[in-house]
Amino acid sequence: MNNQLKIELVNPQTNILAFRLIRFNDDAYFKSIKSFNCYKVILIREGKGQLTFNRAKYDFSENCLIRFPIYQPFQIETDGPVDGTLIQFHPDFFWNHKYDMELTSKQVLFKSIGEIPLIKISKEEMEQLLFPLDHLLLELTDDRLGRYDIAISWVKIFMIYASRIKMERGTIPSETLSEIHYNIRELINAVEEHFHHKHRPANYAKLLNVTVKTLNRMSKQHLEKTVGDMISERIITQAKHELYLSDKPIKQIALELGFHDVAYFSRFFKIRTTVPPDVYRKSFRDDID
Repeated sequence: MNNQLKIELVNPQTNILAFRLIRFNDDAYFKSIKSFNCYKVILIREGKGQLTFNRAKYDFSENCLIRFPIYQPFQIETDGPVDGTLIQFHPDFFWNHKYDMELTSKQVLFKSIGEIPLIKISKEEMEQLLFPLDHLLLELTDDRLGRYDIAISWVKIFMIYASRIKMERGTIPSETLSEIHYNIRELINAVEEHFHHKHRPANYAKLLNVTVKTLNRMSKQHLEKTVGDMISERIITQAKHELYLSDKPIKQIALELGFHDVAYFSRFFKIRTTVPPDVYRKSFRDDID
């Protein structure tokens, strides 16, 4: 019997799911996952099963931390009842809520290429990770002043705790990562590192030593989008972050994102968001006022 508990936050500006927490006791949810455009962290407190990713299978049991970067397909099959918690969030989740995700935590948990995503942890470490999640649930199930701000602070505390555990364990390499999956992870990381000044797919094809045609084919097959789409999405996410959280002039934001013509940046932004940068910024300031 599935006694699943689910908490969700939706970005009101885009109507896109920003954050989800699910407590589960079987693998039903993982049989129907259709989208992987978010980061995922899974805690298995009790029970056992099997994790499949990149064509490799790994057994897991109680007190286990599993984490997946964006665009990483996987399967989970449980062997009987489990006590598990899933946390997933959109890449710009923290920015949309006036918090900037600590880059170190993000890199530690999700950026490493070619390593096993499963970490065996102690019972004490599991309790430490569940502590902020219990407080998060209390905030989101009680309609009190500032509950979202406090809830997101608990999410950040959870991410820092998980990152510390991951750093203490080090890297466990996977010998089964295919060349294609390796290139995809390299592409995602390269876009994250260079999107401020490299806007053309050819830039990334050169970095990965493949042709643009090959890179786009891999991207469409595994990420369901072109390299150009990936670059544009990352630029827009950062632009929204700056417009929302800072008072920088739009010209300065454009320059920092590699646009020397502010008019071109404004057109670029409007095509992808339906509104120009100044209108986007004003909509948030009006909401605050």
